[in-house]
Amino acid sequence: MADNPHDRIRLNDNQRRHYEVLFARLEQSLDQIERATHGEPAASLMSRPIDDLPARFTSESAPIIATVRGVLDEVAASLELRPREVSRRRTCEALITSEMIGVENGYAKQLRGYGEIDSSVGERLDPALTRVHTGLGLLRDLLREAR
Repeated sequence: MADNPHDRIRLNDNQRRHYEVLFARLEQSLDQIERATHGEPAASLMSRPIDDLPARFTSESAPIIATVRGVLDEVAASLELRPREVSRRRTCEALITSEMIGVENGYAKQLRGYGEIDSSVGERLDPALTRVHTGLGLLRDLLREAR
């Protein structure tokens, strides 16, 4: 960005961390846009992507994304930003914990705010949710076991 050391952008540690997180998030968003534009949709039962991107976006987005990535690379290098380290273990544990809480909130006794609850919810759905919760708990335990 600036060849002259006097033109260099100076950041304190907090500002540097802010830009490291910002640029990492931007990279992740660009990755998602690229996957949505050119990648294969993930197999999923409850989410079905629809092909509604404009043809021009699909055909012209790649070079724009490459340009944005180039600017990010240039700025990150000039600011001497360090790559953000992302713990896959912590990411998985956070996702599992979040989903376990979501399942717990799906039990019949938690649905009172949604109106009258048919007995079939507690009788049939709760046991299935318990099995899902148990499976998530096993995954969490596997993560914690390896510590």
